[in-house]
Amino acid sequence: MLSVAPKRNHVSSFPKSEMSSLPSLVRLTVRRKNLFEPGTGIVVAVSGGPDSVCLLHILNVLSSHWGLALKVAHFEHGLRGSESRNDARFVKRLSHNFGLGFYIEYGNVKAFARREGMGIQEAARILRYEFLERVRIETKSTYIATAHTADDQAEEVLMRLIRGAGLSGLSGIPWIRDNCIVRPLLGVTKQQILDHLKVHDIPYVIDRSNNSRKYLRNQIRKDLVPFLTENFNPAIVRTINRMTEMLADDHHLLTEMAEEAYTNSLSFPSQEGKLCFSIKKIKEYPEPIRRRIYRMALRDLRLFSGRVRASHLLGIDTLVKSLKDPCASFRLPGGAVAFRRYEELFISSSSPEKQIPDSNDAGFSVCVTGHGHWPAPNGKGYVEILLSDVTSDFRSRNRKEYFKPLWLNPQAVEFPLDLRTRRPGEIFWPLGAPSPFKLKNFLISSKIPHEIRDSLPILVRGKEVVAIAGVEISHPYRLLQTGGKALSLQWVM
Repeated sequence: MLSVAPKRNHVSSFPKSEMSSLPSLVRLTVRRKNLFEPGTGIVVAVSGGPDSVCLLHILNVLSSHWGLALKVAHFEHGLRGSESRNDARFVKRLSHNFGLGFYIEYGNVKAFARREGMGIQEAARILRYEFLERVRIETKSTYIATAHTADDQAEEVLMRLIRGAGLSGLSGIPWIRDNCIVRPLLGVTKQQILDHLKVHDIPYVIDRSNNSRKYLRNQIRKDLVPFLTENFNPAIVRTINRMTEMLADDHHLLTEMAEEAYTNSLSFPSQEGKLCFSIKKIKEYPEPIRRRIYRMALRDLRLFSGRVRASHLLGIDTLVKSLKDPCASFRLPGGAVAFRRYEELFISSSSPEKQIPDSNDAGFSVCVTGHGHWPAPNGKGYVEILLSDVTSDFRSRNRKEYFKPLWLNPQAVEFPLDLRTRRPGEIFWPLGAPSPFKLKNFLISSKIPHEIRDSLPILVRGKEVVAIAGVEISHPYRLLQTGGKALSLQWVM
């Protein structure tokens, strides 16, 4: 539950000499990186540790010059018993001493982690940011400020490197995220922060769980970074931070290119909880752009979490490049899934089985009275029937190309027709075959995956199958000439 401590009418004042050194450096950083504007509202995330206390102190100093509207927010994770409750009381006192409004929320991180099937640290991060966003909205603030430092940046990049990150991951923690989360101390080292707190005699608390080596991040902080500093590069933290700045610029350029590719590759219509892309269009782009398209899709569907790794993006790309299985699927964290349906790639919050029903629904059909767009029975999307100029490749029968238009002889087609799914024992005369045979046998010989056969839109006249949308037309309805107008039939999902 979100609770607010009353704000005291007390404004801390600090001597102008404080505008030198670290506060001055942060002020220049804020301007150079355009992190926030004077007079803006900022929710400051304060745990009580040295980094966040230093952030609050410096922003309060800057506020006397810039008129910032600061609010203090503390999330109590419920992980360290009385120690974490004491931290919360410390942050509350600190906020009152600064004359700032204080917001606190008590969470059950362990229960959330069990329910969502994720690690404690990831669960804590998600709940903390959700809380901070609620405070930002409630207080009508513009930004959330977190106390990530240059040391945090180096540790994060090393952790991502160990886990196998790509350019996006190695670009590190951004200075600004989601246009509202800012990191004013990202260029400041831990030692600079400790020196600042010592000079100004500012108290803070220590989270003893940061000493536990059961977490990879703590192992990197306590073991790997000191080892690299002592044996390879005394300035390893600064070196990694410079590298991330350069990689972030490269990543930004590729992201801009990918945004355009993302838009160009989307197929219409997209549905709630699911995005559809043209396989053909995605393949036109190099792999680095393709991977970013998948990231953007997961982002737009709110499926991109800390559990999505580079291996998941590569798994999606395997679907796109595969020539063997046009209906393969790939599971993603959190119950999401990427699946292919011939020449379309779907990224969805639910499984493909829930997208297209499996069972035959012999009682449902659509009466097709003429040209136009008709809802696909027992499935998603629509069937398009239009009178169009015949394309030069109308005789192409490349089985690797699915859902391309089929062409029907307009003189042979008489409306109305029915659009439905297949029925047991149905007969079909495929284009070019000497005689009709069972539709089931045709679908099997055509290597149409079992899970999609029952959802194929079948265009019929009485008991005669005129065409299977996306697959084949019946021989009596074939085109008898190479030019002029014809009926194009296409299943659009």
